[in-house]
Amino acid sequence: MLERTARWITRGFELLIVACLAIMGLLVFGNVVLRYAFNTGIAISEELSRLLFVWLIFMGAVLASAQRIHIGFDTLLHAVGPRTRRVLVLLTGLLLLAGCVIFIVGGWRQTQINLANSYPVLGISYAWLYAAAIVFGLGMVVTITHNIWSTFAGGPPDA
Repeated sequence: MLERTARWITRGFELLIVACLAIMGLLVFGNVVLRYAFNTGIAISEELSRLLFVWLIFMGAVLASAQRIHIGFDTLLHAVGPRTRRVLVLLTGLLLLAGCVIFIVGGWRQTQINLANSYPVLGISYAWLYAAAIVFGLGMVVTITHNIWSTFAGGPPDA
C-alpha cells in the first residue's frame, strides 16, 4: 500500500515537472516569436516562467532524492563497513532533516509575510513562490525518512 502511494506521488511530481517545462517552453518560445515577428509579447511570460522554474527545481530535488539519484559524496560510505554506513546514513539523515525544518519554517514565514504582496503582471500573491519551500521541505522529510527507514529495515546500507 505504501509503495503504491509512493509511486502515485512520484508520478504526480513527474507530471507536474513536465507540465512546468511545457508551459515555460511555450511561453518563452511564444514570447520570442511575438516580439520579433509582431513587435508584441506575452505580458505574463517572464513572471510565470520564473515562478514555474522555482517550483520545477524544488519538485525535481524531491524527486531526485526519492529515486536516490541526487548528487552525493559516497566515497566514505564505500570505504567503511555496513555498521558504520548505517550510522553515517542516520547522521546525514538527521542533518538533512534539520535542514528540512529550516526550509519548512522559513518557507511558512515567508509565505505569510508575502500573502499581501502580488506579482505586478500576474496579479497573484508572492506566497505562491515561497510555498515551494514548504512543499520541498515536506517532500524531503518523507524521502529522507524513507531512506533512513529502509536502511535500518534491511535495505541497502548505503541508501
